[in-house]
Amino acid sequence: MTTVTNVRDAYVPDAAAWADVSPAEVRLDPAKLEAAVDFALASDSPWPASLYYPDGRYVGNVEWDEKGPWTEIVGPVIPRGSPAGLILEGGRIAAEWGDTARADMTFSVAKSYLAVLAGLAVADGLIGSVDEPVGETVKGPWFASAHNAAITWRHLLQQSSEWQGEIWASPTRSITTVSWASARTIAARASAASSRPPAPSTSTTTCG
Repeated sequence: MTTVTNVRDAYVPDAAAWADVSPAEVRLDPAKLEAAVDFALASDSPWPASLYYPDGRYVGNVEWDEKGPWTEIVGPVIPRGSPAGLILEGGRIAAEWGDTARADMTFSVAKSYLAVLAGLAVADGLIGSVDEPVGETVKGPWFASAHNAAITWRHLLQQSSEWQGEIWASPTRSITTVSWASARTIAARASAASSRPPAPSTSTTTCG
């Protein structure tokens, strides 16, 4: 009989369609699995689906009590969907609920996505090392200045780059990462850190 470990090692999901597996095949309790799915379905966010309150305020500004010029929404906001998710075991779908093919708005979880993509890029040789200057891979004006040329992928991943420049038509003197441009972080650091170099690679700055 094929063990769960062997199944996990042998199966690589296809990008277009992942295989299903019954809870019993992967030693999951069907009743507990069903309870977990029911809990997820019953735990929808209280945020409005449009991500805007009836008075026009964006939910992020309200829920996080954001005030100031950095509260301007500079990109598209699409309505969110209902609860959706997967429970995988060995790459196979043991449970699924909601519209899992839907593209939805994401927030800080994007940091985890980017970290995984960076690891894949290193593994595939697209990035030589996380300590390699970003400008060696990303060509253009963003990392051409003397200050920004010293920024490595590690700096971006640790949000310690102190990147300087203009993004989304807004000039900023200090930004922690190009991919996650928190205006609140910019405002807090801009005046104090405008000339500060990227933090050492041993920085303990966390993604959050």
